[in-house]
Amino acid sequence: NFFFLSTMAPLHSSIEIPTDLVDSLKCKSPHDALLALANESEQLAAKLAEELASSLSGGANGNNGTSSKSPLKRKSKLPSEGGGDGKENILPIPLPKSLRDAPPPQSSSIDNNDDDADSTNENEPLKTPSKETPSRTLHKSAPSHPLTHATLATESILSSLSKIASGGSAASSEMRTLEHQRQQLDAEAIDLEHALSIREGCVRGGDSLMGRRYADAARAVADVNSILDGKDGLKATDRAKELAGSDALNAHAKATEVLKRAIGERYELAVQNGDVAGLSELTPLLGMLGMAELGVKLYLQYSQSVLCQGMNLEVQPDAPIDVSNLPQEEGMSRAAMRRRAMEQQRQQQNMSVPLKLAKIYNTAVTHLRHHLPMVAYALGEADGDAALVQLVHVEAEKRAVDILREYMGERELGRTVRRAEIVAGKMEGRYTGMSGNSATAGNSHDEMDNRLFGMDEQNITNVIMGLGIAGDSTTDNVVSRRNAAQREDCGFTIEVGNLSDVDAALEEWALVMQHTESYERFIRHAVREVIKARKLRKEQKREEKRRLKEMEEANNNRDNDSPALLGSPGVSSPRSSKKKTLEQEEDLEEDRIEILPPHTALNEVAAEIGGYYSSLERCLLLAGMQRAFIHANFPDESTFTPVAIGNNHHHNGAGSHALQTNLVDECLFAARRSTMRAFATGHTGTASAAANVCVDVLGRVLLDVLIRRAELGASLVKPGEGLLGGQGSDGLGQSALSFAKSTAGKGFRGVQGAAARAGAKVGDANEETAEELRQRTLLGVARAAANFNDLEVVADYTKRLEGNFLKEIDAGYPRGHDTEQLRMCVKGLGGVVESFSQASSRSVEELISMVLPRVRQIVNDAVGQDAVSTSAASNFLGSPVLTVGGNTTVASTVLDYNLDDAAFELSQISEGYIGRMCSSLDELIEPLRVHLVPKLSDNLVIGILGGVSKRLEAAIRKSKFTPLGAICLDSDIRYLMNFTKDRIDSPELKSNVTLCKVCPPLARLNQITLLMNVDDLEDALDLISVSKRKGSWDLKLDDAKILLSLRVDFEGSKVNDLLVTGDDDTK
Repeated sequence: NFFFLSTMAPLHSSIEIPTDLVDSLKCKSPHDALLALANESEQLAAKLAEELASSLSGGANGNNGTSSKSPLKRKSKLPSEGGGDGKENILPIPLPKSLRDAPPPQSSSIDNNDDDADSTNENEPLKTPSKETPSRTLHKSAPSHPLTHATLATESILSSLSKIASGGSAASSEMRTLEHQRQQLDAEAIDLEHALSIREGCVRGGDSLMGRRYADAARAVADVNSILDGKDGLKATDRAKELAGSDALNAHAKATEVLKRAIGERYELAVQNGDVAGLSELTPLLGMLGMAELGVKLYLQYSQSVLCQGMNLEVQPDAPIDVSNLPQEEGMSRAAMRRRAMEQQRQQQNMSVPLKLAKIYNTAVTHLRHHLPMVAYALGEADGDAALVQLVHVEAEKRAVDILREYMGERELGRTVRRAEIVAGKMEGRYTGMSGNSATAGNSHDEMDNRLFGMDEQNITNVIMGLGIAGDSTTDNVVSRRNAAQREDCGFTIEVGNLSDVDAALEEWALVMQHTESYERFIRHAVREVIKARKLRKEQKREEKRRLKEMEEANNNRDNDSPALLGSPGVSSPRSSKKKTLEQEEDLEEDRIEILPPHTALNEVAAEIGGYYSSLERCLLLAGMQRAFIHANFPDESTFTPVAIGNNHHHNGAGSHALQTNLVDECLFAARRSTMRAFATGHTGTASAAANVCVDVLGRVLLDVLIRRAELGASLVKPGEGLLGGQGSDGLGQSALSFAKSTAGKGFRGVQGAAARAGAKVGDANEETAEELRQRTLLGVARAAANFNDLEVVADYTKRLEGNFLKEIDAGYPRGHDTEQLRMCVKGLGGVVESFSQASSRSVEELISMVLPRVRQIVNDAVGQDAVSTSAASNFLGSPVLTVGGNTTVASTVLDYNLDDAAFELSQISEGYIGRMCSSLDELIEPLRVHLVPKLSDNLVIGILGGVSKRLEAAIRKSKFTPLGAICLDSDIRYLMNFTKDRIDSPELKSNVTLCKVCPPLARLNQITLLMNVDDLEDALDLISVSKRKGSWDLKLDDAKILLSLRVDFEGSKVNDLLVTGDDDTK
């Protein structure tokens, strides 16, 4: 700093030094002003530092006695600004006024007399000098100074606090003394109380024992033992025992010994005699006297004898009936009582296996329900409840396993199941095509179809049309052929048995498993309750020990005042942590103790029976479905019924005459009965297996059969070759006659078949016969359509079946992992429902593909592409004959939109090609529409509409358009859409938007109509842009160019130029 000050250039004397930075900025030369301010600040800081240093050094010298000058009067010499001689400047550092005016400290008289005290004679007694505190010294020198007053107040407060501290310490000592005396008095009072209680208990126990009141004596002995052992919290001390006296203690010991011997003898006698009342009275006393282990042993002997007697299944056939020992009932004679006893004896001799198991299980459950609560209360300390549960289960399991093993051997369950699995494989291969090797798969396909339907093609056709079977048209022949086909059941009757016998056997096995599972659930529940009781008792003991420990520690802490013995409440000692570890190990050991193993011998037998049961149930389900398939292949009037889903009540609405076969009802009933019977067993493994069988059989076997039947139905209604009319036919009657003539040589029965075989022409039939044939053809179409309806019906039934199964699981099974697994098995039916729905959609698509050739032909005939224009007078579906100005004009029946004013006026009053086309389409699809369920009917109509729209678009691209022709096109497309909406059942498809969304070809046709009706070419660009933004435009620009070029009033070059220019804009 000094170097900096010495090297700085001197400021001009005329520069005024500012007081702060703000003032320096207001000067004429802010730079010079700031330099002057900095120089002044540096000099002032240096002066203050030097003055402070000299003051400190001067003060130290003053204390040492080397200098007497005050630091406040010291002068400092600093170098001058110009580097010349230094200039003396006095810079005082001001102190507070109270310190400046304070009197200087004076040495006390004690310090002055130190030398005198040392020089006194040692033999003279020392005189205590009078102490003078700093406050008194200040008071003598300056009594009115504020510092003196503050010092006096401080010393007064310090003196008061010292007196309070000394007084509190004395009071605390007195309180501790009084508390110790109180504790001693309390301990003496407790000891006196214990002594009196011991004496009173001894007297009461002796008197009760003399009077043979064993319950009162046991309670008195238990009360004395609780005092002596400290079970109620405080253990009797030696002083309490001394106060009670040795006579009382000896009397108590003798009474306890006598009471134990007396109760033990009576308990053994009650066990031998089976005295339930005596056992109920004496068992609670054993725990009071510490005889729980002996009680458990004796009670188990009693329980074993009772269980053996109740579970005894042996009956002496010739045992005489003593009427005197039978229970008396009012109004019943001795003869009636004897007859009833004989009937019960006969039933017991012929007892079935489910009844035997029910008797064993009921005996075990009844014994546990009656005796387990009392044993757990009285003998739980010795684990009597766990021992009782184990004994009951061992006795029941031993007998039940023997009965089940013997029954399985008698019925040869293993061999029967192996044969059933072979038969089930044959039936499954018969209907799914999985049997046979790959080399003969192609040759066996036709055989499989024949075995599927049980007769050849012409007989299938005749039966569906209601014409009977070749050779005989009577119903009796249908039944006989059906019975003959049912005898070919892949060996089920021979290898396994009749359906009714197998069903009865499965009912019996299901009842056996139900009884076993019910007992298993009860015994497991009893085990869980016993474990809970054991843990609760263990926790109570642990809590009692903890409470006693805390009381002992509290007593020790009160006796010993040392704070080191008092543990910190927030810190756990190693001893407490070790105790917690021991408690955790005890809990783990308690959890590892098993009253019953997880898998017992009874569980193993039940699982084995469940596996056999599932295999038999699968074979029975396949056999029941096979019977339903054969019955459907030989139908009669009872085979077909109105559909149970989505039925339209309108007379001619979609699905108003729809039928379904009883095939679906019988198969779903068999599946439901089989699965619900497995659910009734209560065994989750068996129920899961049955649910998987149901899912597999429905999703493969039934699905394949229904798909084949739908394919057959589609072939039967194929236009031209089947029941629907083809080209040149005049409706269903003509179609039926053609179909009958084609099958006349193959055993066709009926009037038309006979006429055809005799060589007569079809037209020779009279009007009544043609009407009969028409009705019969409609019947054939309805029965063929029933095969399509079956797929929708079975999908709906399966979905409802899944809901019923889930409700049954929620109502009959406990929550757990096994139950959740069972739910997942049942939810597999959701995939089966989806498979049925997809198969139904595919079958309708196949039907549409068979009908579309005829639809295309109808459209071609209507638009005039494949035929010449016919005269309106010769065709009732043609256009009317008009007379205009004396000239006769025939309306065009072909597609032509190059219309002038006269042609447009004529088209508005005539039907035109679109009406003719819709009339032909209605004649084609109406029989199918009314006999298919509404969903399939709508799909059929939309599919046919798509084919019509594609063919119309191709025809429209070949015609020229005038503005009036475009208007006529719009009218025709609206007519087609209204025709479609009138024949659709779903309300969602009634609007033009949704109809175009589900039928893209119709949407394209509608877009073509909008494009052809624009007034000028600029409107076409706007139409395309707006429609694309809405997402309702599928036509490409090339298609738009071609279509707009068809307008006779639009030049092709302008169309190309405009659309090329607007290509980027529309994108």
